[in-house]
Amino acid sequence: MADRNDEWLSVVLNNGLHLLKQFAQGISLPQWLAPLSMVGVVSILDKLLPSVQKGSLLAGLGSYLLIGILIVNLLALSLFLYLPGKWVTSTTPAVAQSGRVLLKLLLMGCLVVLKNLVTFSLKVMFDVIVLLFAVLTYPPRETTCQIAAHC
Repeated sequence: MADRNDEWLSVVLNNGLHLLKQFAQGISLPQWLAPLSMVGVVSILDKLLPSVQKGSLLAGLGSYLLIGILIVNLLALSLFLYLPGKWVTSTTPAVAQSGRVLLKLLLMGCLVVLKNLVTFSLKVMFDVIVLLFAVLTYPPRETTCQIAAHC
């Protein structure tokens, strides 16, 4: 089962990177939005993926940082793409659609993280309640005087 999950994760990452490349190369940015360009970040992440798959800790940390940067850039560019001022324009309708698909994937990922957070919080609250109930209902210990009186 773990192999199938790894395969699905690999497929999602490869398709996500392909969509990111398509989105990053298909939008035109004004000069003041040039720092949000994702082409360089996507290419660096693409180069780091083989090292991450081999298990390199440093490459894994770097890839998490790059993914965070990509998420922030994607949200900002998508916001600018759909604002009425047309600060960012897409060259083809396929580019705009790839941006929408990326936003949907991001939303689904956030919902999964939120669901896991709620599940974990409920489990912790249940464990704390059971622990408190056990502490409050546990019988008191007998002192040495009470033990001697029984004998």
